[in-house]
Formats: sequence, C-alpha cells, structure tokens
Amino acid sequence: MPAPKPEVWCASTADAPVVVLTIPGVLDRTRVFDVDVQLRVRVPAAARKPEFALSLEMDGARQWSRSIEASSPGETDSLDYHCRLTLATGRESRLRARAALGPCVLLGLSLTAVEDLP
Repeated sequence: MPAPKPEVWCASTADAPVVVLTIPGVLDRTRVFDVDVQLRVRVPAAARKPEFALSLEMDGARQWSRSIEASSPGETDSLDYHCRLTLATGRESRLRARAALGPCVLLGLSLTAVEDLP
C-alpha cells in the first residue's frame, strides 16, 4: 500500500491585502498542519521610513502580528511567519492573513497549510 499523501491547502493573492484559507474537517482523524504565511512587497525608493505589517488570525482570534520598517528602499522585502495547527476530528479551521502596506506595494500574500503526517 502506498504511503498516504499529506493534505496541502493554499490561498494567495497579489490584488488584495487579505487572503482567507479554510481547511475542512474530516471525520476519521486528528490532523496537524505546518502553516506558513508570506507577505512580499516592493518598497518605494523615495519613501521615508517605509513600514509594512502582517497578521494571522485562526478561527477569528489573532495568532500573530508584526510591523516592521522596510530595509531595502527601491527593492523588494518580505515578512514570513510559521506555526503549527492541530485540528481535532471533525473540526475545520479558517485562517486569515492581513497585510498593512503603508507606502509599500503588494507583490504577493500567501497562506499555505501542509499536513504533517505521522
């Protein structure tokens, strides 16, 4: 019998500062996911003290949030976050990543959840 393949759930955008990912529940097991969220921006060369921020909500509760000063005017910059999510049998989860861009330009915002198989 072949080894089971992990579930992979992804959502991304380059058009909006919010991305939502819903992982449906399953009835036969508890699952653990590695969750990654990434924000990529272009930093204006002439911006004074450009900042951008990223936050992650899990099922309506803020899991993590950070705001940073961009370190590369005229270039691209990014902010990443990684965490683990355990879903009990039958439970679904709704993840929402939100970006605050200041003078920066959104290049991409993505959420990925990859099941960690035992």
